[in-house]
Amino acid sequence: MERKTLRLEIEITDEDVIRFLEQFREEERSSRALEALKVGVIAIRSASPTLDTAVVEEKFREVRSLIESDVQAFRDELRERLENYFRAEGGVVPAFIEKHFGEDGKISRILGSYFDSEAGKVAILLDRRVGPESFLARKMDPENREGLVCQVEKAVEELLRQNTAQIRSTFSLDDESSAISILKRSMREEIERLQSTVVDHYTRIAAALASERARLAEAEKGTGKGREFEQALYVPLAGMAIAMEDEPENVSGVKGLMNNDKVGDFVVRLGQCSRAPGRAIVFEAKKQQGYNMKKTLEELERAKKNRGADIGIFVFCKGYEPLEAGDFCRVGNDLVVTVEEEMMETGQRLIFLEAAYKVARTLIAARAKEEEQAIDPEFIRLEIESIQIAMRSASDIRTKVGTIRNSAEAIERTMNAFEEKLETHLGNIWRVMP
Repeated sequence: MERKTLRLEIEITDEDVIRFLEQFREEERSSRALEALKVGVIAIRSASPTLDTAVVEEKFREVRSLIESDVQAFRDELRERLENYFRAEGGVVPAFIEKHFGEDGKISRILGSYFDSEAGKVAILLDRRVGPESFLARKMDPENREGLVCQVEKAVEELLRQNTAQIRSTFSLDDESSAISILKRSMREEIERLQSTVVDHYTRIAAALASERARLAEAEKGTGKGREFEQALYVPLAGMAIAMEDEPENVSGVKGLMNNDKVGDFVVRLGQCSRAPGRAIVFEAKKQQGYNMKKTLEELERAKKNRGADIGIFVFCKGYEPLEAGDFCRVGNDLVVTVEEEMMETGQRLIFLEAAYKVARTLIAARAKEEEQAIDPEFIRLEIESIQIAMRSASDIRTKVGTIRNSAEAIERTMNAFEEKLETHLGNIWRVMP
């Protein structure tokens, strides 16, 4: 198959692209430009969102499935045990009743031992007392003996029959008014009430899960997640400050200088080895929607006054920043940057936060030197503007680098080049200040 070709004549005006191509010989520039174009095409095709919101839903489905499984197992086990107890053939309760109150049961045997017409203790007693060989019979008229015995025996037999029938009817499952039938109905009603209670509890659990899901979804956008982001951000920020021999402090939730206001989460004071020891930078961290640039700058101004800081840095969790701010934005002497949570959690370098911190230190040092002696503020301004341009380019590449696999090494080299530019421009500023 014939390969397609496309001929382009391009006039390049972008300074970054020009600087990149100027480092190669003229005969190599076309191939290097084509290679850079391929990397850009691959980056554009490969970019995709990385936020997976299905994880929370999946966890709730797992919890609900486990609860439903436990409730069903409870119902099955309860039904099986009750059937074992009450089924007509082989049930524990009917077997117990038959064992004790049946024809061969213990109660029947006890009653028979006392009231059996032939071998019962009562019959034997009566036979001894009023039988043919008894003292009473011998003392009575022989003609009236049979009549007396007959009457006593009939009376006893009738009494035994009534008592035995009453006892058996009390424990008969066929008689709805018997004690055992009443017990059976009572247990059935209790089981139905227990099942109703289980269903009610299950409904409450399901409602609680739904409420918790809604609460977590709200917390994802609200202050709960914001506080977690603030506390997590302080760890890498403190590490940067200590490496620069500065003094970090977490003042989140601590009242400041302005009418008990608590705005301003972290304060970093420049160390004794810096060019402006004791000067402060305030950091405000947010993982919250609804911030535009105006609100961001107003809150940052309050934070500087509340913490007595020279410069403020507003750090947004990536995805929550104002649209016009991007990943790195300087407004006057203040800065607005973003931090990706995944990079922070995995200990990766937070380039935008680090750049903002170093630029803020440089601006404070430059301001201190301006107060002491004349320096060239225009040079410092141009160098910081160059840093901003480098940060915008780094932001574009950082957005794509997380999902690019085939061109990862080439893009990482480009990122390293941008980081070197940052260090170079900052070094230029430090060199002109005595």
